[in-house]
Amino acid sequence: MKSTGKFLLTALFSSLLMAPLSAFEAGGQVLVSGGAAGNGSGRYDKWEYDENTNLFSTFLEPGWWSAHHLFTGKLVGWFDMPFIEDGTFGLAGQGSLKYSQENSSDEYPGISLVADVDLLRYYYNSVDENGGFVLSAGRFNVADKTSTIINQKIDGMYVGFNGSHVQFGAYAGYTGLLNSKNTLMINSSGKNYWRALYSNSLYNIYRARIKDDRHTSLYVSEIGEQLFTWADPYVVSSANLTFPYLFANQTPYIEASVAVGTEGPSKIEDQFDRFYLTCGMYGPFIYSDFVYNISTTFATYGDGESNKSSSFNRLSNLSKLNITYFTNFHSLALSGALTYASGNNGMYAPFYGFTSTPISYMRFSPEHSAAVKYGLSVSFKPIKEFLVTLGADQLFSYEENIVDYEGWQCYTEIKLQCTSDFQFQVKAYRFLADKDTYYDNTGATVTAVFSF
Repeated sequence: MKSTGKFLLTALFSSLLMAPLSAFEAGGQVLVSGGAAGNGSGRYDKWEYDENTNLFSTFLEPGWWSAHHLFTGKLVGWFDMPFIEDGTFGLAGQGSLKYSQENSSDEYPGISLVADVDLLRYYYNSVDENGGFVLSAGRFNVADKTSTIINQKIDGMYVGFNGSHVQFGAYAGYTGLLNSKNTLMINSSGKNYWRALYSNSLYNIYRARIKDDRHTSLYVSEIGEQLFTWADPYVVSSANLTFPYLFANQTPYIEASVAVGTEGPSKIEDQFDRFYLTCGMYGPFIYSDFVYNISTTFATYGDGESNKSSSFNRLSNLSKLNITYFTNFHSLALSGALTYASGNNGMYAPFYGFTSTPISYMRFSPEHSAAVKYGLSVSFKPIKEFLVTLGADQLFSYEENIVDYEGWQCYTEIKLQCTSDFQFQVKAYRFLADKDTYYDNTGATVTAVFSF
């Protein structure tokens, strides 16, 4: 590890000497956010620490409102350093320091300070109207075609070719050097046990979750007050082929991805290996103002222990459909979406992604697994600088071939670009569970972003 660090520092310092100082650009952001959420079910959480297990456990007591309050302050700095005058080859980076304070009860105040390198990549980008070549090496964000399975920072390399009739992209990377306090990954040590660094607008703590029959039981464990802790080590790779406007302006694509557990600085070797194959297509639907995007992903994974070939004899599935109607009236867009994530449904096993992406605003929201969700949303701009989004969804669990209605949610998000350097955002949501009001959730956050 020490020799690797010296090599990276030497390469970075050499790059700084290569860069023309006149082309150097830098800037930053200051983000301030505050919010609150609660289930409003007539009960509230009381936290109790168990020294034997080093875990926080929670139980319910009578009450009217279970409120969690969070304040977040974040400082971001970035730079872009082209090595040649046309800007096609260079080095870009971004770092951040985030302070969070969560108060869910007197027994459980939470303060977190996270320092991280969000981006540090060499890039080569030679693309024009006829296509071209793209290369990235270092730390950068990668996402699969669905933006649901893999969507996070990875240390590695990406190579892409863009042609008029075919596009190709591939990347390979490693997660073991990431900061686990700022990385959302799902891992597992068994068939029914999995952990995730779960985060929404009001939580940023390490949660170990055990699946029960219908929902997810929760136990909470602090990572600690370190600025940095190693993430679980995985080798992640992917390759995709896209055929732009292959027929009738329709664009089909295919993508294969794999995540393989290995060793790393965290001293954790998690063998929850996963393999994904996605097929999809998007384009105009009926009229040019209607655009659709449909995809289906077949996946298989190991048992978290031996990863023998017998562990991969069952498939899981994630399917998504989105149809959007665009208008010229204040940029009005109407969207309908349907998501299916398999559970133990006949030939299918429960679906698990790699990056944690909760499927709803439900309290202790489940991942995209054993669930069906459909909904409608609308976005529009009353004025050019003002974007409003409204939406509502219904959520169903789908485990053991039984479809069970879980509840519905509504949400709104408002973004106001006050000036070129200042943005103001408001987000509010409400989830109403059908049977168990313990899973109700209501919350709102207000965020101000200053750029410089």
